[in-house]
Amino acid sequence: MLQKIASYNPVRKNLLAIEHSQRDGNYHILGLELALKKGELDIVNRFIVTSIDQLSSTIKNLGKASLAITDTQILTKELSSVGTDNEILSEAFPNLNLDDFYYQILKTSTKSFVAVCRKQHIDSIIQQYQKAKIEITEISLGNLKMAALSSHIDSDEISSNSAIIKVYNGEISAMLPKGNTTERIYTIEGLTLDYTYTLPLAIALNYFLHQINTTGSIEIKNQSIANEYKESQFFKKTLQFGIGFLLISLLINFFVFNTKYKKWQELQGEIQVYTTQNESIKNQQESVDTKEAIVKSILNTGFSKSSLYIDQIIKSQPTTVILNSFVYQPISKTIRSDKPIAITKNMISVAGNSIDKADFTTWINTIESLDFVDTVTIIKYGIDKKNTSSFEIMINLIHDTAK
Repeated sequence: MLQKIASYNPVRKNLLAIEHSQRDGNYHILGLELALKKGELDIVNRFIVTSIDQLSSTIKNLGKASLAITDTQILTKELSSVGTDNEILSEAFPNLNLDDFYYQILKTSTKSFVAVCRKQHIDSIIQQYQKAKIEITEISLGNLKMAALSSHIDSDEISSNSAIIKVYNGEISAMLPKGNTTERIYTIEGLTLDYTYTLPLAIALNYFLHQINTTGSIEIKNQSIANEYKESQFFKKTLQFGIGFLLISLLINFFVFNTKYKKWQELQGEIQVYTTQNESIKNQQESVDTKEAIVKSILNTGFSKSSLYIDQIIKSQPTTVILNSFVYQPISKTIRSDKPIAITKNMISVAGNSIDKADFTTWINTIESLDFVDTVTIIKYGIDKKNTSSFEIMINLIHDTAK
């Protein structure tokens, strides 16, 4: 039998089997938490509490549960006949309003057992368990599920928390109210437990093996809540999968973005370096262009005139005068990279050597008489050696506007 259970429950999840009863007007809730370990059904936990809220701190693994309700709201009758559900209900509870009551019927070869309870009461209990994070997936009324143990005991009688069950030929023959019964210990399929937990064990065995067949509107309710549980689990797993997929996608996107962002930062750094270098090159090029423009301007504006001036001055040069330099519009200040080139406009600087003072004086007078010369200033004239005198003169040209 346990091998059948193992194959039936491949996911190896725990099962809660609970009996919801009453004692002295108060809740009396008891049950078993069972699990499959190495192919064998094992009792993980046994519990008895006085309120549904206490279950959350008592049960190790909250989840789905099979529930048998045996409180004072359950009415059970035994009939010495077997027939259709309608025939059995009509005989047991002739005026029963099926819109207000759930019913469950267990049929043996010779008898029928009927349990009924108000729908409002059952639905209220289910809601209370749901608030305690326990999903009820199967409900049974009274002790009808004790029939699941009838083929697993050698005795003709077995006690539960709320009833004494008579057994004959492997079938339930009677259900009697439980009085002051002596406590009994049972060993069923290798599981040892006292009579208090026999109904929860019967619920668990029938959940896995479906050994007994009960009918009634409660079975329709069971199908409904089982479908709701499956849908909620499907939605939960889908949501978990969706969230997991989303998180993985976000994580992948984060790593991709992080990698791309680092590359982008590297490119930005390179662009910044290139931009800085380009700006530096551009500034240097502008400086060169400016200086080149100045030089070109000087050359373009002064080349033709300077040629004329040089030609006239050289023609008047005596043989006793040797020129070392002839500069048209000489630079007035030291050239600096951050300053524009300053020139002395309308001036010619001439330097050289003279060996005859009279010829030098005559040459100066000749230069002064040229029509483009305003004045000639002797900057330096001195005898060096061997009657050779070095000189430097500045020729002030007449402005174009003055001409």
